[in-house]
Amino acid sequence: MLEKSMMKYQVMIKTISGKGGEFWAEFQKMPTEPMKGVMIESSWSLFGYWDFVLFFKADSNENSLHFVGEVLRKIPGIAETSTSPMTMLKEHKMM
Repeated sequence: MLEKSMMKYQVMIKTISGKGGEFWAEFQKMPTEPMKGVMIESSWSLFGYWDFVLFFKADSNENSLHFVGEVLRKIPGIAETSTSPMTMLKEHKMM
């Protein structure tokens, strides 16, 4: 059986002022596969306008939208998100 290919996405997260810790505490409870067809790869803390970035894979654009809109955005403390699909141009490997 062939596994459906997964597209990679990034979602930038802006938290409500003073609520970054609340968001992070709840996000850490989320499983790597928060819903069918979605797998979280990594999460990063940022400095600047955006507070966090998540990299995840989804088997369809529809599932990526459901994940961000119906799963991720339910976590307390989120003020804004911006999601983009990603296309790899070149993989750089250390020799």
